[in-house]
Amino acid sequence: MNNQNHCISIFTGHLKPSQALFLKLENAFLVSNTYEIIEIISLNPNIETELRGWAKIKGHLYLGREVLKQQYSYKIQKITKNSFSSSASWNKKMKGIETSNPKLKDLNLSEEILDKAPIDNGLLTRGIVTQEGSPHYNFELSHKELIWSDPVSILYEEGKNLQWNATTDIAWNEIPNLDPILEKAICQIMTYLVENEFSALYIPGKFISKINPYYMEVPLFLSSLMNDEARHIEVFTKRANANGGGFQYSSEVTQRSLYSLFKEEDYIKSSFLLHVMGEGTFVDLLSFLEKYMPDEATKKLIKLAKRDEMRHVAYGMEHVRSAIEQNPYRINSLKNTAFKRKEFMDELNTESTMLLESLAILAGGSDEPGDYKRGFELVEELKKTMNKNRIKRLIDIGMDEDLANDISKAHTPNFM
Repeated sequence: MNNQNHCISIFTGHLKPSQALFLKLENAFLVSNTYEIIEIISLNPNIETELRGWAKIKGHLYLGREVLKQQYSYKIQKITKNSFSSSASWNKKMKGIETSNPKLKDLNLSEEILDKAPIDNGLLTRGIVTQEGSPHYNFELSHKELIWSDPVSILYEEGKNLQWNATTDIAWNEIPNLDPILEKAICQIMTYLVENEFSALYIPGKFISKINPYYMEVPLFLSSLMNDEARHIEVFTKRANANGGGFQYSSEVTQRSLYSLFKEEDYIKSSFLLHVMGEGTFVDLLSFLEKYMPDEATKKLIKLAKRDEMRHVAYGMEHVRSAIEQNPYRINSLKNTAFKRKEFMDELNTESTMLLESLAILAGGSDEPGDYKRGFELVEELKKTMNKNRIKRLIDIGMDEDLANDISKAHTPNFM
């Protein structure tokens, strides 16, 4: 009975016992604490019987009536516990709107983010007050260290500001008719890109429903990431069909590599394999393609896709770095994950030869022996660049150089 002397007053005016009156009472009692006293100030002198009956039905204690000057005070003490877990900070939010208009573009959530989401946090986020008795969802990813990346809000805003349209932002009518050999190579490359982008679309989709929405920024960012990947699939498909060539071949090594990504069920390991290792290497490939594509329209679509991918890599880098800082033993776990994937890929022990030949033709400009040889050498240089940049990323997330070298060399020959 700690709150016996604490009284909350509500004015009901001329409201008679009705659905409208009892709705008002219902909500007043919901947001009050157990044992608090609710004072109903009314202009009606004869609603005592109805209020007493309502209180009894709801499990509360009717305390009586008091005559005031031209008004009547009816008091009911809350006994049952069907209430909200806390009070919403209405005044604080209103003050924030008045004084922080420039910040309205931000999510404007509470600055304090708990390391573990409250157990009663359902399909809602920080700042929303839950009612007692609401179901517990038991989201698998309910710890901050498993999912968080400090720049996630910035990356989300960046993703919104840098949206582009695969239909209207590319000058499709300016793509020239190319030599059939070169066009076929480009179509094979686009086929490969579409396959890999499907993995980057589906894998985050596996995890979104497991992330506690208390950490709202993460599922929102991942949804924007998925939108990016969907647009990449669209634009690479359109480029494959732009000159009538269409999709080409999917290699076993590519599908096996993507399957090894798709079947990973640990979110940190998945982020490491997909964003740090895979998409990081993918950015190098896109830089290579942007450099050697023969026309400006195709260069542009590659450049725009690369800009998106760099944002995805930034999230993964900060996410995995943060996870390692909080638990350095994770380095060993990530190492084992990388080598386990290598063992899976070693059963095939090959590269996507269709892709490599197409890259060599693109870089060389044709399949003439001299051009093709020069193109092949450029592809070999690309692999060295990929390895060098992978090592740098691995060191940046907290690994020593020797381990970074070993893990980079173990990366899939599919690049992704």
